[in-house]
Amino acid sequence: MPSRTRLLIVLAGSSALVLPAIAIAQTAVVPAPAPAPAPADAGDTTDIVVTAQKRDESIQSVPISIQALGERRLSELQVRNLQDYVQFLPSVSFARGSTGVPGNVSTSFRGIATDAGLVASATLPTVGIYLDEQPVTSIVGSLDIHAYDIARVEALAGPQGTLYGASAEAGVIRIITNKPDPTRFSAGVDLEANQIFRGGAGGMAEGFFNVPIVKDRIALRAVGWYNRTGGYIDSIQRSRTFRSSGITQTSLVGDNLNSSDVYGLRAQLGIELDDNWTITPSINYQKSTWDGPYRSDDDKAGVLKVAHFYPEFGRDEFYQAGATITGKVADFDITYAGYYMDRRFASQNDYSDYGFYYDAIAGSGAGVVDDAGKLINPSQLFNNKRHSTKLSQEFRVSSPRDARFRILAGLFYQRQTELGEDDYLTPNFATRLSVPGRPGQVWLTRQNRVDRDYAAFGQFDFDLTDKLTITGGLRGYKFNNDLVGFYGVNTTYFGTGVRQCLGPKTGPFGLGVAIVPGTPCTNLGVLNADGTISPKRSKGDGFTYRANATYKFDGDHLVYGTVSSGFRPGGINRGGAAAAFDADKLTNYEIGTKNSFLDRRVTLNVTAFWEDWKNVQVTYAPPGSFGVAVITNAGGARSRGIEGDVSWRDPSGFSLTANATYVDAKLTAPLFTGGTTPTAAAGTKLPLTAKFKGSVIGRYEFDTGAWRSHVQASAAYIGDRTATLPTADSAKLGISPAYTQIDASIGASRNGTTIEIYMRNLNDVRGEQSRSAQCNINYCGPSTFDPVGEIYRVYNQPRTIGLRFGQKF
Repeated sequence: MPSRTRLLIVLAGSSALVLPAIAIAQTAVVPAPAPAPAPADAGDTTDIVVTAQKRDESIQSVPISIQALGERRLSELQVRNLQDYVQFLPSVSFARGSTGVPGNVSTSFRGIATDAGLVASATLPTVGIYLDEQPVTSIVGSLDIHAYDIARVEALAGPQGTLYGASAEAGVIRIITNKPDPTRFSAGVDLEANQIFRGGAGGMAEGFFNVPIVKDRIALRAVGWYNRTGGYIDSIQRSRTFRSSGITQTSLVGDNLNSSDVYGLRAQLGIELDDNWTITPSINYQKSTWDGPYRSDDDKAGVLKVAHFYPEFGRDEFYQAGATITGKVADFDITYAGYYMDRRFASQNDYSDYGFYYDAIAGSGAGVVDDAGKLINPSQLFNNKRHSTKLSQEFRVSSPRDARFRILAGLFYQRQTELGEDDYLTPNFATRLSVPGRPGQVWLTRQNRVDRDYAAFGQFDFDLTDKLTITGGLRGYKFNNDLVGFYGVNTTYFGTGVRQCLGPKTGPFGLGVAIVPGTPCTNLGVLNADGTISPKRSKGDGFTYRANATYKFDGDHLVYGTVSSGFRPGGINRGGAAAAFDADKLTNYEIGTKNSFLDRRVTLNVTAFWEDWKNVQVTYAPPGSFGVAVITNAGGARSRGIEGDVSWRDPSGFSLTANATYVDAKLTAPLFTGGTTPTAAAGTKLPLTAKFKGSVIGRYEFDTGAWRSHVQASAAYIGDRTATLPTADSAKLGISPAYTQIDASIGASRNGTTIEIYMRNLNDVRGEQSRSAQCNINYCGPSTFDPVGEIYRVYNQPRTIGLRFGQKF
């Protein structure tokens, strides 16, 4: 379905719902809506108003484990993107993709992860990420949205399957934007210049304005930004000789190569039709571009250095359009949200290690020749392209919030597509050996994926007494996912029987003519009796649930207990012979308490949890797979731990906030990824998550003449982590060590003017954010041929000093 058609469906759906509602509102006598709790100061993390349960509540009243960063706190911490705010959310872990490029990040809660999940036709994420009302998670990770004019970021730990559905299995992150205000004009601009220690220079310009168009009825809020980040990875000169041909390859040379640019805009129109009905159409656009490698080859080139042989660059561009409609019919609140998103991702990466190590160990370079039959350099470069779309619609109804019995019910539909292409290229590779129709291409994966999700959900709250409330929720879901296309090579190069195009009903892989444009044939699909080809399909349905009991001793103290579940849909492997994989499911048990003391100047929140993960989706590369990853359901795992946060605000101007999570996440059964020998024993630690993670923020504000000055320091700690689950692979990759990053700032503000000097990564620590080899670790990693191998680290940004200036009007 064309993008324009899908956008029209969203807008038509909005109109179809709002027009009857307007008619009802104009003919019925509707009580005025109950006022929402007044939001606290945006920097006050102790009493932020959140919408985690799809209604306005104080964060200290929500009976779930939730952390939130308000607008002021986001600014104080110089938060720009997902990686910046995740380090201050204790229950959330993240991993950069193997290339480390911007926008290629996966997240997890409470250790519920088995791999980074950032490969073609991979598992869906275990964490749902929302921009206002639209889920923005995708197969290649979430949108890395620039954080400016953001009201708050909410992190909901544990399964949120009842209200948020698929891929909210482990938790949800919600990014809530500031909304148009029809009562007054406001605007602001923020400028910044920064310098990376022994790296490149950068800068940023951000601005917003809010303009009432019709007083108290219609307003426009528009936001724009540009962020330039300097580079800090160098490529040094290095030569290596291929064993089969004796050809010598020499690397490129350059300094501070990995610079990036991010620019975008967001516009929202707030239309208050009357006292009860509001429409908020919006459009978001962002484009990120980058140059150079983001990986560090410490063992061969040095820390923050590589020796790469091909140019590396990329872009990540998306737009999102839609509308949210809110209103009342009688005493019931009505919400409709319909959004359409289009994302295009493309990158070129050096893949020369693959050719070098496979040639050295397997002698695969002996047949790499040009059209004249002459041996050539067998190294490769890798082009990765993704065009994904997402159409989501949700309609929900909720009863009055002040009633003793309250309900929320809704319907959800989502359709997302991805046309993915992976090109592995050797310059001057013989045309007769290349993928048919693609000279120079050794391997091609080009497949079209469609995921469909349907759900009906409901939740009730019942006040048994003025202190005791019980909550129950249920979500019925159905998914229908399919995949079709081509993956493989020219059989002239690799030999017969390997991912070939042999025509209908011949050979294990060839099915027939190309269905996906740009492919030589179709070898991933289902051959029907009439000779036609259909996509391979994965279907499923089921229920998730939530049960909660909350006891409020008074307005400042409560305890709660929760049992909840979540799921992640199944899918299709991109390798034609591999079976589809099923959904996995998570059951969560937790107890917690939230407390305020000393007239709410001190808060203390603690949650203990136990999570049982069944039918776990695991990605691995079987022997002889030529690197084609396979996803299978493999046994179970469990995670248990405790998380908490404490804050103290002194009237003198000093505040202290600290949070921490301890996680013990392990396999409960041996992991088998082919064969009869387990690749990981029961009790093996799950990867990507540290046992301990925590942060502390101290801030002191004081008057200096007419200025309000401040000094702030923060420290974020993350423990050591493994990169993968199979024991042998993990031993070769090694462990990412623990690290602590310290940030600091000093500044002053007066009458809307703010000046600040900050230092990020003050201690200039090398904090690993991922660790990987460029190909199968048994080839590119340590071996008898090379005891060291090529193992890459992706690090946090080195010490950076910056000057910020802001003006609010």
